[in-house]
Amino acid sequence: MLELLNRKKILTILLLIIVLVTSVVTAIDGGDFDVYLDAAKKLSENLNIYSPPFVRGLQYYYSPFFAWILMPFSKHIFITELFWSLLSYALLYRTFILFLGYFDTVSLSRKEYILWILLIALLSFQFIMYNVAMIQVTIFLLWAIFESLNQVFKGKYILGGFILGLAINIKLMPVLLLPFLFYRGYFKALSVAILTFALLLYLPAIGLGIGFNSFLLSEWWAIINPSNKEHVIEAGIGTHSIVSLLPVYLTETIGEMNYKRNVLNLDFQAVELIVNISRLFILALSLIYLRTLPFKKETNKLKLLWEISFFAITIPLLFPHQQKYAFIMAIPMISYLVYFFIVTFKFKKTKGYKVAFYTFVISMIIYSPLYGSDIIGSFLFRLTQHYRFLSFSSLLVIPISIYCSPKRIFKIKEKQNNK
Repeated sequence: MLELLNRKKILTILLLIIVLVTSVVTAIDGGDFDVYLDAAKKLSENLNIYSPPFVRGLQYYYSPFFAWILMPFSKHIFITELFWSLLSYALLYRTFILFLGYFDTVSLSRKEYILWILLIALLSFQFIMYNVAMIQVTIFLLWAIFESLNQVFKGKYILGGFILGLAINIKLMPVLLLPFLFYRGYFKALSVAILTFALLLYLPAIGLGIGFNSFLLSEWWAIINPSNKEHVIEAGIGTHSIVSLLPVYLTETIGEMNYKRNVLNLDFQAVELIVNISRLFILALSLIYLRTLPFKKETNKLKLLWEISFFAITIPLLFPHQQKYAFIMAIPMISYLVYFFIVTFKFKKTKGYKVAFYTFVISMIIYSPLYGSDIIGSFLFRLTQHYRFLSFSSLLVIPISIYCSPKRIFKIKEKQNNK
């Protein structure tokens, strides 16, 4: 026992050293947080944060409120980015603890539990490190989703709604959780989230003035408006989602590699229609996950996680301009599927089960550390980016997860127990 405790202490110390070293290195190198702090600096000078010039040539897409609250830190770049990196690790740990609470880990043997944790770590690794290296806010958004819902499920509707409203205001993507709150009948939390979002839109007017704040809000809407052409067709390398996947196969586009992708040559209006119908179709699939009458609370924790994970994975798939780091949002559903296959693998397998399992294994190569330019080479990596392999892999997770519902776990166990 003493030896085991010593091993845990050593492992904890090593992890803390890794956290500190990687945070210092990323703070020195800089990342996307440079863009946020530059916007905060421009805001302190009463400049338009949505017009050039931009640090690193990257457009600022976040709310005026986010730039406003960063204004006091805009002159302390290294310290701010170091703090944010350390905070991201802490929020990631908190999210993992909340995530574990949805599973019946007692049903796993010690070997199965260790295997599950190792596979989660393996499939999450490149996305966690990419978020840390880029000093991104996606880990914060993932935490906000799980923390807000955790508070809501405990009856703390005001706190839960506030956290979700704050996250939506900073970056709109968690807005997809609002339909979940509505359908499950958490109207108080829903109202607080919407009210928080709205209040934070206008809170910067205290320091910026009503006119300038209103101007910034109109400028923000101008660049995030989903009807903009650039939000329908994304042809370059590096973006992933329905918006970047479907158009390059439906119409002729100019990519960064001279390899044909389109199987059709539709006009822009047809492509736009298909992309938007596809978005609505994916959202409509939520009814398969919710499966109960509206406004009825779900009490089964595993079923709840299955539902939440679906809404999380749709975030990078439905929104435009999604980079690789955004697909950390797929990790909750992927972790659920790993759990599903570990729990059920020892039982008799149907043909459908085998298809789902092998399809999942193949698709997860894209999520593993095997998928990187250092492993497969720069050319092959760029080629997979060109053909949107990450988008394909993430989309495959949805039908696999529909097949691997929590109800199927219970059915498989019940059949085996009755034999």
